[in-house]
Amino acid sequence: MAERKRIKKNRGNLILALVSILLSVILWAVLSVTVFSDVQISLYDVPIDFNLEGSYANLASLSVISNDVSTVNLSFTGQRDSYKDYTNDDVKIRLNLDNVKASGAYDIPLIVESTRGDRISDVAIYPESVHIVFDRIVTKTLTVEDGSLTVDLSNVQSAQDYAIDPEEIAVTPSQVTVSGPQDYIDQVTSCVLSFDSSRTLNSSVNMRPDIVSLYNGDAVFEHPSVTLGTTDFSVYIPVYITKTLSLNFGIMGYTDEVDTDSIPYTMSAESILVRSQSAAIENIDQINLGFIDVKNIQPGYVQSFTIPEQTSNYTNISGIDEVQVSFPLEGYSTKRITLSNSQIYTINGSSTYDVTVEQNRITVTVVGPEEILEQIDASDFVAQIDLIDYGPITGTRFLTAYVYAPNYPNIWATGTNQVLASFEIKTPEQQQQQNEQ
Repeated sequence: MAERKRIKKNRGNLILALVSILLSVILWAVLSVTVFSDVQISLYDVPIDFNLEGSYANLASLSVISNDVSTVNLSFTGQRDSYKDYTNDDVKIRLNLDNVKASGAYDIPLIVESTRGDRISDVAIYPESVHIVFDRIVTKTLTVEDGSLTVDLSNVQSAQDYAIDPEEIAVTPSQVTVSGPQDYIDQVTSCVLSFDSSRTLNSSVNMRPDIVSLYNGDAVFEHPSVTLGTTDFSVYIPVYITKTLSLNFGIMGYTDEVDTDSIPYTMSAESILVRSQSAAIENIDQINLGFIDVKNIQPGYVQSFTIPEQTSNYTNISGIDEVQVSFPLEGYSTKRITLSNSQIYTINGSSTYDVTVEQNRITVTVVGPEEILEQIDASDFVAQIDLIDYGPITGTRFLTAYVYAPNYPNIWATGTNQVLASFEIKTPEQQQQQNEQ
């Protein structure tokens, strides 16, 4: 009987203990909801909002150039029923920009806000600030025209007998913009397009550069905050055939009896260097400057010829734009001689008219080797008038006489020697009589 009472008593104590525990849990839950309603919330790797809108920094055209952190960890206190499901998307970490008035580096305090509009208190944030460099973002334009956009041809060369003209290299686009912080952009002086391997060219080509580099003076300039508007360029490199062309001229003699090839001369240049992209240059070996009239040549005479800078087939790149042909004629001299009427005759006349030389004599200057001129006199010369140069005319007029020494082909007369002659048309009877003879 006593044992049964003891077991019944222990069972009652166990039930009482369980009820006490249950009442304690219920009491704790009630107190948590009523008396202890705030909870501690912890969030990790919450991104920082670097928006400058509405700040003086934004009005001053400043931008964030660099920052040492981009996320923070934080904890705060909030009501259990409102904050129990908070995530990183429910808070905003913004910058306190009150002290940012100019370019420079700042330690910027951080402000925590709820995106739901809830009150957040007892905030603990790590780190409490972010180190930011502010500067103005500016743009500079580099162009081919002003020489700030250039091409480096150190790895490009022309084949033998070819040439590259650096002045005619074309870059597309011909300008590029570079953007970044003003302090850095002010250091950029040029953009250089280059090729990383050696190339030999024998024809004009369009090539894309392998390397696009910014420079500060002679030093390469690099900074992650500086960007180029494009790195996609095309470089046209013109390649020309180069060739040496000889210079020639002719001496125009008034009669075949004068050997113009025997007249000595010197030239200030005997050839020039040209370039061309025309296949026709392969068949061109010389340039004919023109002619010199033998009647102008005497000791010391000089005649100049202009060499064109450009023709349809080539461009003159020698730097020589004029050539002087000189006749020093060492060992030559001049001599005045007088020819009588009997030494003046006509050729290539017509049967329709008679020509009569009215002058008794003409005096001319002749040129030749001194030793020969000393041995001959006027009797060795004749004056010839070629009537083929004149049409059927009447009356009296001056005709040009060409004076030469038939037995001395290296002697010639200078100047234009005029002879007065008269023309008379023959009557039909005279013409018939001449034909019968």
